[in-house]
Amino acid sequence: MKNIDILGRTAQLASLADSRVRDNPRVGAVLLHEGRIIGEGYHQVAGQAHAEVNCLDSVAAADRSLIPESVMYVSLEPCCIKGRTPACTGLILKEHIRKVVFAQRDTTDEISGRGAGILREAGIRVKEYPDFGPTRATNAGRSVFTTEHRPFILLKYAQSADGFLRPKDRDRSYWITNPISRRLTHRWRTQTNAVLVGARTIIDDDPQLNARLFPGPDPRPVVIDLRDRLTGKEGIFQAGGQRPLVFTGRKAAKLKADTIEMKDKELSKKAFRRIMKKLYELKLGHVTVEGGATLLHAFLEHGLWDEARVFTGTGRFGTGLPAPVLPATAHLVRRERIGTDTLAVYTRQQKLKP
Repeated sequence: MKNIDILGRTAQLASLADSRVRDNPRVGAVLLHEGRIIGEGYHQVAGQAHAEVNCLDSVAAADRSLIPESVMYVSLEPCCIKGRTPACTGLILKEHIRKVVFAQRDTTDEISGRGAGILREAGIRVKEYPDFGPTRATNAGRSVFTTEHRPFILLKYAQSADGFLRPKDRDRSYWITNPISRRLTHRWRTQTNAVLVGARTIIDDDPQLNARLFPGPDPRPVVIDLRDRLTGKEGIFQAGGQRPLVFTGRKAAKLKADTIEMKDKELSKKAFRRIMKKLYELKLGHVTVEGGATLLHAFLEHGLWDEARVFTGTGRFGTGLPAPVLPATAHLVRRERIGTDTLAVYTRQQKLKP
């Protein structure tokens, strides 16, 4: 089996992780002995066992004697610092694994290159694949968090076939996407730390912002309400789940939420910096922006986004609120059919190598 094929499997394992990893990297690991996989694992919960630990724990009793003669494949450089869990480099040394193959280096300052260095100094053969696209994609959120000191920003919205977010008639009942797409959106919510919307979206749509259509953890609702429009009676403050976080103006209503006073009335670049800093301090490593139009436009205007997932339905509104227009530099990663809908995925970064 080729190294690239096994690294592809580590990327698949890493993608199984959900928001319970918080700001930690999503990592998958595979143990290979003479072409046979004898162990697999991925990082599942922040503060608990890392991918390498879960991989080794999965090895059957009959195969444990094979561990020293096996190759460990990891989607990210093994960590070398002791935090809430022991360093994975120490575990690899303890198990006498003879070779380690990983994709990208960990962009955490205390780890980058040091994990690989420790292994090499101990006589372990180490091979890196820094340009391997699938593993870069699974760790894009962690890379942004550690290098730009802000959350990874995912923009998600749906537009009609003629390019509108909603019809002109606000009282008109409508769905842009089909039930399959809506269920997929709830799956994505289990994989993000927070769902961010503007106050107008809360007032107009009264969304729950949870993952009720798919099993998994709910994201934290985050609302930007710089003009203090919310009353506290909205459904988001009555529902269970994670406690909402609201960025308010000067005279916020009494809300069943954590509030942060901004003293801003507009979403300026300066205001965005303060919001991103707070989300970073709260260790919300991955944030999904679901609306409304003003908020989506602001993120695009300030270049503060990393990925966009855009659904296009089959219905037409004729007139209404125009959908955001992505910049010409946005890279189309893929386009696929979700039932009757079309899903297009874009990134702000350059195309990754296969």
